Amino acid sequence: MRKSIIERILREHEELRATGINLVASENFLSPRVRAALASDLAGRYQAEGYGGSRHAREIVAAVEGLAREAFHAGHALVSPLSGNLCVLACLAAFTSPGDAVAMLPFDAGGYPFGLEKFHRRRVSIPADARGLEIDAESAVKAITRAGARLVFLGASFIPFPHPVAEMRRGLEKAGHDAILVYDGSHVLGLIACGGFQDPLREGADILVGSTHKTLFGPQGGLALTDSDQLAQALRKMLELDLEAGIALVDNPHLNRIAALGLALEEVLEDPSYGARVVENARALAGALDRLGVPVRFRERGYTASHQVLLDLDAAEAGRLCRDLEEAGVFIDAWGRVGTAEATHLGMGPREMEEAAALIAEVREGRPGRELRARAAELARRFPRA
Repeated sequence: MRKSIIERILREHEELRATGINLVASENFLSPRVRAALASDLAGRYQAEGYGGSRHAREIVAAVEGLAREAFHAGHALVSPLSGNLCVLACLAAFTSPGDAVAMLPFDAGGYPFGLEKFHRRRVSIPADARGLEIDAESAVKAITRAGARLVFLGASFIPFPHPVAEMRRGLEKAGHDAILVYDGSHVLGLIACGGFQDPLREGADILVGSTHKTLFGPQGGLALTDSDQLAQALRKMLELDLEAGIALVDNPHLNRIAALGLALEEVLEDPSYGARVVENARALAGALDRLGVPVRFRERGYTASHQVLLDLDAAEAGRLCRDLEEAGVFIDAWGRVGTAEATHLGMGPREMEEAAALIAEVREGRPGRELRARAAELARRFPRA
């Protein structure tokens, strides 16, 4: 039998992750039962009634939709999207036409770098402070109404603090502008489900979308939620199998992923304090980094209200630190974001955040990462992934 290169690389990857501390803000750990669902027989199956043997697949989809509605207190849940990005595209396709104006946060204020122009829509930048990452709700409403934007995305890759959803909804209503307000909670869905960040649908968002593998510790995929029958129907036409009008963005929604998402939602519902612990760990990590001389943003605001700690480094230094920390077995991203979702999910607390901060500080001060690798591995092995 041919020796597998892929199996060898997978073993190396598993060993790297099992002996490292993952502080990447956009990742999380999948429990063994969630991973088992991904490897189940559903991985190669369809759910449509036209396929024999698909009854249980449809039951699973219905059950997962119910779990999502329960977790987010939403009237409708769509679990078919294959990514958070596809949720954004579905909103774009369902509610706008080429040439329409669409409001989004600019990239330099932490906004999600979606290529709106590739889909022939006009970008309206939501006024925000690039340094403080704060949206100016009053100016945003004026910009939206002036441009005639009927679709507004509140979504950010850098999101240490909640967005002013209620203020923007009140402003749009006062201005008499009937815009669809979409909250992209890709980074904070797990916190929202636990009541640990903000509640977009209750605050005035029409639709809540997001990725399911960041603070929400499910498989990679997307989720769309709304209380509106009309909006849900429009999204389903884009995100679910439609043989009458024609298939749009999703044909096979990957049933193994949906089953895995359902198990993750069950875990979230069983652990409602997870969100608060994530934020507690993020503040503990930020405070420790600050005390150790690692520049951290937003000290005056308590550092963060989410899982994200933002380092106050320029792009070059953030990239170097990312590479140097990898040698030590501590993983962050190259944009200066440090996240506590996975560490919290594994059971780490403020004491472990102090240890992680010490590793980061020593690497930044110039100590070779290889000299610290054993310390990172020892910390990781205290919180096994199996």
